[in-house]
Amino acid sequence: MRRLAFVLTALVALVGSPVAAAELRTSTDRDGRTITFDVQAEQVDVEWYAELLRNAAHGAEIERVTIRIVTPEALREICGGQALGCYGGRKEAARIVLPTGNSPTLIHTVFHEYGHHLDAWRGVAAIEREPNGSASWAAARGIPELLAAGTVAHDYSLGWERAIGEIFAEDYAQLHQETPFKISWLAPPTDAIRAALRKDLENVPVAPTPVASRPPVTITKGGTLRSGQPVVVPFELLGAGRRVIFSATLAVKTARARMELRCTDGRSATRLLGGTRRAGTIDIGALGPARCTATLRSTGKVAARYSMRVRLAVEPAAA
Repeated sequence: MRRLAFVLTALVALVGSPVAAAELRTSTDRDGRTITFDVQAEQVDVEWYAELLRNAAHGAEIERVTIRIVTPEALREICGGQALGCYGGRKEAARIVLPTGNSPTLIHTVFHEYGHHLDAWRGVAAIEREPNGSASWAAARGIPELLAAGTVAHDYSLGWERAIGEIFAEDYAQLHQETPFKISWLAPPTDAIRAALRKDLENVPVAPTPVASRPPVTITKGGTLRSGQPVVVPFELLGAGRRVIFSATLAVKTARARMELRCTDGRSATRLLGGTRRAGTIDIGALGPARCTATLRSTGKVAARYSMRVRLAVEPAAA
């Protein structure tokens, strides 16, 4: 089922709608290539959008797309009621439609939609049909195998999250901004997938822009732990250099349990609790970006009260 809250429609018919008088404006990237804007709203800071695109991974294809900036109301008419932006048109004269604003969500949308444009300009010999991402990326993500298994599709027949173009656009956005990964069934791009994208693209940022500094997040749970009823805490680490401290305590020494911390970047750890060891801690640094789960699982027959805490923090940068 398509997750409408995150719809970033890729291939739509970009039809006209009632807007302010259009004004064509241009800017340039750092190599002097022209970036064209079709401004159809009032008081638009074109340079805000231009700076994002200058800093985005791109090449000469940036001169083959027009960035149309419209009001949020016009965006809904052009792209669909739940869309945050959209991409379409002919390859040689493509158009990205974006709303006015300057929020973190809009930053993600700019990168996501430009990812669709890059997809159109990066051929994949092993997968002739578009959208198909880029060659090294497709191999690293296992796209040919996923296609053969019927897990993903070139179109939206399996839903938004399983469209190859959307997966590529989300992976592309992850190169630029620490942001929640919108594909729920798939892990965020690993270092190997990011390296594959870097191989395929030009002007890739050294690292994604981090989220605003914030205090550590602590998740606590408590209750009765019973056999066959594990306690699971899922969470996502948006960037690299994250530290997770997972602590748990059992109220009685006759109870038995296993603590498990597993992340999609391949890191994991376990601890056994029981007897004289009624409390334990798993402390792992240098994690992320990844989706993780902290699990407390009974391994005995005795039900027992428990307490559990998961602390998420950003490790300080090395001096």
